[in-house]
Amino acid sequence: MNLGFLKTTNLFTSLVGLLILSVCSTVGCTTNEKITGDQLLGPGNRYGARWNGSQDEYETVRQVKPKLVASTPSGKRKTAEQKFLDSLTNSDPEIEKAKQYFFEAESIYNDAVRLRQTANGSKTQLQQAGELFLQAGKRYQQAGEYWSDSALHEDSQFMAAECYFFVNYYKHANLLYKAMLKEYPNTRHLDRIQEKRFQIAKYWIEEDFKDAQGFLDFNFTDKSMPFNSRFSEAIAILDKLRHDDPTSDMADDATMLVADSYFKREQFEQAHLALNDLITVFPESEHQFIANYMMLQCKFLLYRGPDYSGVYLDEGEQQVRDMRRQFPVESQQYAEQLDKFARQFRFMQAERQWWVAQFYEGKEEFGAAKFYYQKVAQDFADTPFANRAFTRYNDLKGYPDRPETPAQWLVDLFPENDKVKPLIANEMGGELR
Repeated sequence: MNLGFLKTTNLFTSLVGLLILSVCSTVGCTTNEKITGDQLLGPGNRYGARWNGSQDEYETVRQVKPKLVASTPSGKRKTAEQKFLDSLTNSDPEIEKAKQYFFEAESIYNDAVRLRQTANGSKTQLQQAGELFLQAGKRYQQAGEYWSDSALHEDSQFMAAECYFFVNYYKHANLLYKAMLKEYPNTRHLDRIQEKRFQIAKYWIEEDFKDAQGFLDFNFTDKSMPFNSRFSEAIAILDKLRHDDPTSDMADDATMLVADSYFKREQFEQAHLALNDLITVFPESEHQFIANYMMLQCKFLLYRGPDYSGVYLDEGEQQVRDMRRQFPVESQQYAEQLDKFARQFRFMQAERQWWVAQFYEGKEEFGAAKFYYQKVAQDFADTPFANRAFTRYNDLKGYPDRPETPAQWLVDLFPENDKVKPLIANEMGGELR
């Protein structure tokens, strides 16, 4: 082998190694460098990249009109993923139509927002803005129809409902919100949808209190109201909100609105159920004290008299004690009202016991009557029934506990039943072991 050729080859190899080492040190290529999670998922923080949530990204780009065809750098081959995305976005005419309609709806929506902001109370401009919102809503719906099961369809449905909401077309907006929650139960617009539905339900309830809609009253002209039964429709919205999304910030508000609405309509049983849900399901709610206070009123109003069950009286007395212990500050502010409730429950408890004693006295079962008279006199000494019960107890002292049988000789003619013998007995005396 030629010795000069080997020396030339070794020199060339050394130069190439030095060149590679120099390049690696320049770009930061080291064998021991740790790769972070951000670098594995995408551009690292050292390049200024920042990860946003889907809602933030949507709010960032929704006002920007992107190009319909993505540009590809020249001299580079497309990856399989890029080819797949291009086949979805460029080759399907319906998808292109959906994107076009969506961008047109965005433009109309932005014009409507600007016109409403600069109207300065002008009815003409506000009306024009409303017409633009309606046009944008219809365009959004058309865009969603061309590309179903996509993020664009989800956003289109939501924006269409928003447009109808802004012009007080609450019936149409609620239908779109409802359909969207059914199709996208975990939509990123969930919080805003629930807030808008809560506002719609509250508006319908308030309007129904102003002018109640009868069973045969139908709405054919007002776009802000449902066709019929607006109170029931509003309660259905609130029940759906608080049952399907109990962890949201609106769930306890919806429950409280349901209870308050039933209470104002004097449907105290439904109000009591809703208040009980609020107290037990949402213990951290800001409505806890007022819910307990309203529940006291419901128990008082649901009590039907001494000849019915006294469960509400027992629960009411216990709830007054619990409220004073659980809400010491608020109880001081409402001390007079709580004392009044306590006295009322106490009075009705005594009245109920007095009524039972009178019932047994009327049946000449004087033993039971004396028992309840004595109970009233001892346990309810702070009520007007105590003295009356004490007097009646003394009057009945000479009476037998049970009424005498008027024809005892006739009863004696019938034989008595034999006593039941014990099942387990010993052989000697027949006694139980």
